[in-house]
Amino acid sequence: MADTVKRGDLKYVKFGNSDMMVSEVCAGTMTWGSFNDKEEQAFEQMDKLIELGVNFFDTAELYPVAFNYGQTTEMWMGNWLEKRVAEGKVDRSKIYIATKCNANGIGGKGEAHAYDLETLMSSCTASIERLKCNYIDLYQLHWPTRDTPLFGAAVFKPDGELRPMAFQDKGTPDVFEAQVLAIKQLLDKGLIKHWGLSNENAYGITMFCITCDRLGVPRPVSCQNDFSLVDRIYESDTAEAAYRFGVVGLPYGPLAGGVLTGKYFDKSKYSKADADRPVEECRMRKTPEFQPRYGFPAAMQATEKYMALAEKYGLTPTELALAWANSRPFNCSIIIGTTTVRQVEECVNAFKIELPAALLAEVDIVHEEFRSPVCFYADKPTCMEAPWLRGSISHASQPRL
Repeated sequence: MADTVKRGDLKYVKFGNSDMMVSEVCAGTMTWGSFNDKEEQAFEQMDKLIELGVNFFDTAELYPVAFNYGQTTEMWMGNWLEKRVAEGKVDRSKIYIATKCNANGIGGKGEAHAYDLETLMSSCTASIERLKCNYIDLYQLHWPTRDTPLFGAAVFKPDGELRPMAFQDKGTPDVFEAQVLAIKQLLDKGLIKHWGLSNENAYGITMFCITCDRLGVPRPVSCQNDFSLVDRIYESDTAEAAYRFGVVGLPYGPLAGGVLTGKYFDKSKYSKADADRPVEECRMRKTPEFQPRYGFPAAMQATEKYMALAEKYGLTPTELALAWANSRPFNCSIIIGTTTVRQVEECVNAFKIELPAALLAEVDIVHEEFRSPVCFYADKPTCMEAPWLRGSISHASQPRL
């Protein structure tokens, strides 16, 4: 039947213009070392991911996040990789490791920079040493150094407005050339196999790609941006730029910081899905200042609609959110984020689901009512309060009793 959810096997796809054949689910790692405070917790999740067929892992020198920033995640992953390779349980050549360098220098030299050659070389080699992986399959620039808005801002304003960190340049052609030539050195030395972008927009993708073509350097193969049922900003001109230049999507945030799981609706069964991980210990409650956009009241209102839609089709909200993100033609692999083995199992199994056309159409109707409600256009604090909702629903950080 056309309105029936289908379940199959985990699929592997060619990662854009690279030679990588990756699982459609990519293992995110950014809470290993913060919300997961024991190394064995990360080991358990990585073991389960491998068991379930996941061969793609994404990390960063910045990780973990929310607190205890920098280096720990890569070190834990390296310890796991070294141990499992020695045991004959993992073949390094058959898994793909992606990491990132960030322009604030967190986890790196500790100083802000513009992805200059010296810093990229230092950060890349340090990541390889921590990961104990010999080379990086996909090396990404974590966010733009130019004065463009970031992280939830849906409009452009120059001079660093609507940007949570300092900028290093004005995005002129010479800056793109210097960064591309620095990446070329990493490629030429065999430190990295491919490279990608993150938190970029149409201008950045276009400038990087035409600069690469002019200089004879391989284009970035992917763009890792925020993308979910409640953040579809990428689908506009950024998606077109990526499509025209053959840059595939590797989105993060498909569960909007856990909000789309439904767990922040305290009376729902989803709030108690992990008996050993109470919702009070989860991101929106424990560190409400970290990525608060995901818990905007309007996003919570939209989540209620998606929860009802999931249940109508016999899915969990998590399954709907992940299977939908995977259904978008511009995405190649989707980054999940987990803190328990149970979450790993639910998330990976969501990628075995094919959503029917009728459900996808209903998702779009909800989207027309709630268009990217985790984003803001002018005033983020107002979105935190959403006075137009007259208190009918609150931010995810506030218990709903």
